[in-house]
Amino acid sequence: MNDTMPTDDPLGRELSLYDARKQEWSRYYLNQFVVIGGNQVEGFHPDYESAFKAGIQAFGLKQQFLIKQICVTEPVYVVY
Repeated sequence: MNDTMPTDDPLGRELSLYDARKQEWSRYYLNQFVVIGGNQVEGFHPDYESAFKAGIQAFGLKQQFLIKQICVTEPVYVVY
C-alpha cells in the first residue's frame, strides 16, 4: 500500500489496518472476509453476505466500513 495515503481518505484508515495485519490474519483466516470500521475489527466471516450483515449491525448505515477478503495474492481484474 502507498505509505503516503492520508488516513482521512475514504477507507484509508481501514485499509492501513488491513495491510498492517494481513500477514498475521492470513495464517488463521485465509479466504475469509474481515469487517473493519475505523480502527475496530468487527470480525471474520466465511462469505461476503454475512460480513455485510455484520458490518451493518456493528456500524450502521451512517459509518463507513470495509469488507475485504483475506488473500495471499490480491486478485487482478481486467476490464476490456
